[in-house]
Amino acid sequence: MSIVSPMYYTLNAIILKRQNFKDDDLLITVYSLERGKIVLQAKGAKKIKSKLAGHLEPLTFSCLNIIHGKHIDQLIGAQIIQSYHCLKSNLMLVGYANYFVELIYELTHEQYPDQQVFNLLKKSLDFLDKADINSCKIARISFGFKLLHLLGFDSSVNTQLALNQEISYIVKNTINSISQNKNIIKNLSQINQILNQELENNLEKEIKTKEFLKQIT
Repeated sequence: MSIVSPMYYTLNAIILKRQNFKDDDLLITVYSLERGKIVLQAKGAKKIKSKLAGHLEPLTFSCLNIIHGKHIDQLIGAQIIQSYHCLKSNLMLVGYANYFVELIYELTHEQYPDQQVFNLLKKSLDFLDKADINSCKIARISFGFKLLHLLGFDSSVNTQLALNQEISYIVKNTINSISQNKNIIKNLSQINQILNQELENNLEKEIKTKEFLKQIT
């Protein structure tokens, strides 16, 4: 009978952010299927010869091998599952992807796994990786309102909110269906303004990537 060591575990995770840490190390923030948002230390990952670095780029879906640490868990191995190469080659698509990542980073707590939140982020990045530019604004409102709904901040139940029916439709339907709803397309700018306000009310601060998206769209 084989015994799995409690010291080691594996995560299927999307890289959200990486920061310099100590001399040659990186702190990697990911959103994983198994444990939600978690921060890991990647020792030596800043070195030119590091085998980890290429697997830890933001907006990458990777399988991570981790060992428990005293204060912070250590990332000891990684393998790319999906690199999102097409997405990363387009500045506008990167802007929208970073918008998704910022919302996940700011609105979720560490060590609170939520398969629906993970699937929303994964499917939204999958969509952007194959999307045309005209679909991005629909993907943005779809992601934002769906995330608020999953986290318990459901704007669609606020009957006094303008365009409540359209917001409810966004929460319940796919991006393709949303893009065919004439009322949503007609009021897209106003719906986006409502989304920004709802998000910033919950974040209690401005969304950083919002201004970048204004410049590139």
